[in-house]
Amino acid sequence: MASGFLILISFFTRIPVGRKIEFNEENFISSLNLYTLVGVVIGFLLAVIYLIFNNQISFIRGLLITVMYIVITGGIHLDGAADTSDGLLSGRTGDEIFEIMSDSRIGSFGVITLILIVLSQYVLFSFSSIETVFMMPVAGRASAIAACWNKKYAKNSKGMGTAFIENINSRVVAVNLIILSVFSMLSWYRTIIFTACFAAIAVSYFISTLIDEKIGGMTGDTCGAIIEISQIVFMTTVLFLMR
Repeated sequence: MASGFLILISFFTRIPVGRKIEFNEENFISSLNLYTLVGVVIGFLLAVIYLIFNNQISFIRGLLITVMYIVITGGIHLDGAADTSDGLLSGRTGDEIFEIMSDSRIGSFGVITLILIVLSQYVLFSFSSIETVFMMPVAGRASAIAACWNKKYAKNSKGMGTAFIENINSRVVAVNLIILSVFSMLSWYRTIIFTACFAAIAVSYFISTLIDEKIGGMTGDTCGAIIEISQIVFMTTVLFLMR
């Protein structure tokens, strides 16, 4: 399980975990129960940045947290969100969608999506509390797990996305939601955090259902899109409820 968690960290972040960590599908699958903890690690690092620059102008702090989030994740989910937008909004059907999503070149819809996501994160980080900043990636990873529940891998080819999506069963969902709930309970305003987490998960599952109807399942790119969208929904909901 520990080895599998390090595989998750090495694949989904740019945090150095040692050169000896190699991908092992069995360990990877067994560690999916801990996937939300990847968000905890990311959230902790973002919270450190928040504390260091807490006395700065809020927009400067928001910018630094936004940049740090991209650095920590390597932009892997942003890339997935851009590819998903290019494919699903292209007006194409069937395998043509997957061809567009696999294209290394970015299209106009992808560019617009990246601008909207990064700009939204910048603004929301600028006005969010340290608890919201910490919980954002936690809620995002839990939402991705919930979104993949009862879904299959959409592409005919197999990859790490297959191992992730097709092994999200009820037990994996339950364990990850428990992890999310435990860390939500640590918040001073846990009711608001709980509500925001529920909103993020509900929106994510709804979007994943629409994606499933469009392409017959989920892919690694669509999971990345779900994570980015759910995190924006989470932070927006928290700010709205705290007004």
